Amino acid sequence: MSAPTLWYVHPYAAGPGVGRTYRPFELGRAWQAAGARVVVITAAFHHLLDVPNRLKGAHEVGGVPYEFLATPSYSGNGLGRVVNMAALPLQLLHHAAALARRYGTPDMIIGSSPHPYAFPATHRLARRFGALSVFEVRDLWPLSLIELAGVSPKHPLVRLTDRLERYAYRRADAVVSLLPNTQAYMQARGLDPARWHYIPNGASATAALLPDCPSPACVQAQQWRAQGKCVVVYAGALGVPNHVSSLVNALAVLRARGDDRIVAVIVGKGEETQRLQALVHEAQLQDRVAFYPQTPKEGVFTLLRHADAGYISLRPEPLFRFGVSPNKLFDYMLARLPVVFAIEAGNDPVRDHGCGYSVAPGNGPQIADALAALASLPATERQAMGERGFQYVQQEHSYPLLAARYLRILAARQQGQP
Repeated sequence: MSAPTLWYVHPYAAGPGVGRTYRPFELGRAWQAAGARVVVITAAFHHLLDVPNRLKGAHEVGGVPYEFLATPSYSGNGLGRVVNMAALPLQLLHHAAALARRYGTPDMIIGSSPHPYAFPATHRLARRFGALSVFEVRDLWPLSLIELAGVSPKHPLVRLTDRLERYAYRRADAVVSLLPNTQAYMQARGLDPARWHYIPNGASATAALLPDCPSPACVQAQQWRAQGKCVVVYAGALGVPNHVSSLVNALAVLRARGDDRIVAVIVGKGEETQRLQALVHEAQLQDRVAFYPQTPKEGVFTLLRHADAGYISLRPEPLFRFGVSPNKLFDYMLARLPVVFAIEAGNDPVRDHGCGYSVAPGNGPQIADALAALASLPATERQAMGERGFQYVQQEHSYPLLAARYLRILAARQQGQP
């Protein structure tokens, strides 16, 4: 088979020096290493870019070709964002011929769905160019609107999204799920199970090898470790769904027990930042909890090298019955850290692979017990936990492995297999 050409259409794509959504970049780089021609197509304005509208048209991001298509700006989750969602597929259709001249006629077009509204355009272009049409499902719509946002099932946007989702499951040549337990749900909505594929979020081994980038958070972690403290890191968004207050509550429980061995470095930003800082102040935990703003990836990995454990939590949601695939979990595993996993979901890689402790989300005493247990372990046992997590993420979530799965889907279809 000659080198294939892949178009990866992701409304919120970013990458190093551009923004926080790294999957498109990492897959693109892995496909290039496998000999494929690649372009990542995204909106020039979206909320996950470091500087929206800074890049327009053709650019390379870390050596991967990107096309930033002009889309209107928006703020929050109102009408402006809906208009932005609708603009990307229209721009894609308008520029398709030029994109084909610049990057080559596609053999596979992947429409990724942080939201699904671009799929009709990606599918139409796949049919036009004789390419494989792939629907990549990151979030389940309209369930996310109903169960997470509380939108009525009768809302016009929900009804529209429901029809679009069923259309995608019926028409796509392949459906890729980032979540492990979605096959039955998708089958009930029209998907032939032979076209279902599980390709989760990935982890970049090269990210763990980034050069040290010292930061105030890293200096604090080093100081605490020099004092013999067990340093737990949370690095990620500080929103209501992230449930980071449960970590603060657990440290308050430990303080009440007289256990001062454990400290926490919290790195990130979000609407809960001020409330979390107030909780720390009210509980008089300033001597054991430190906050720092969002840090570039190299700074995060430098911090993780000076930590003893990673913490991840999510507020319980029925939607998690389909599983979770959180990037920060894989970052902790790449750093060989044991993990306290405070998430109730349809999958639990921490428990399954013995690389930390799984606890009930929001349960302060139980989280405190897990933190105390980690602090009590000999360093060699914590290292063994971290090594198990590292081996798991290397074997199941490396981007070259995930990229190869997409190429196998394409090769199978070209050979006449389902």
